[in-house]
Amino acid sequence: MDTIEFHRTTTRELKAIQDRIKTLVPNWLEDGMYKEALLKSAIRNFLPKNFDIASGYVIRKTGHRGRHEVSNQIDIIIFDNSYPVFFHKEELAIVSADSVRAIIEVKSSTKSENCTTTLKKSNKKGQFIFEGSQDKSIPLFNGIFYYNLNDKTAEQIKRYLKKDKLRNSSLNPVSKYIVDHIAFGENTFYKFWKGKITETTRNYLYTTTELSFTFFISNLISYLQKETVAKNNFLWFPIDKNFDERKTHWRF
Repeated sequence: MDTIEFHRTTTRELKAIQDRIKTLVPNWLEDGMYKEALLKSAIRNFLPKNFDIASGYVIRKTGHRGRHEVSNQIDIIIFDNSYPVFFHKEELAIVSADSVRAIIEVKSSTKSENCTTTLKKSNKKGQFIFEGSQDKSIPLFNGIFYYNLNDKTAEQIKRYLKKDKLRNSSLNPVSKYIVDHIAFGENTFYKFWKGKITETTRNYLYTTTELSFTFFISNLISYLQKETVAKNNFLWFPIDKNFDERKTHWRF
């Protein structure tokens, strides 16, 4: 059986629904709610039952009883549902920083907002959550999901990522909250390796046909259920991270 083809169907399904809606509503991707709903539905198909997914806000305590701080709005929050929630109704949730395992910013394309601006905003949201969490040993999955790459080249992507000094491979300790996964349309995927590495760089850009979306989701599930995914690595990642000429990497 062809596991690679199975993973490509997830990408095709997302693109097919996008194209189907566009025949009726040409500018639908300008509406953030629908972009997020479509991706949430795809992720929910793979999500373990002890996690939930919603849009909303994260709150954290301050040093003063009876006072709290609240994050900016987050497109997609994935949280451990064994923790109590402050509010959860349909697609909106307000949760504590301790319960959050992943956040995702969803964009229609690389043209919808300046890429550097999006990266900085997502880094700040990740920092807010990580600093409010009691357990600092757990890294946060912080992702950006672009439905369409448009005309951005690999070199342009690398130039914008290099502007973020937190991406420096020699930083010790490596930040556990910065953006570490980005889907640039269906064919280009970026990963910043936060864990121990044997290579000289943490920055990798992968180009592979119709697998960017599923690489994004598989890495997310790996964050949530690392041991299980590791035992079934060939199923969740049917193409190795070192695959041929499709990988570019750089040190900075």
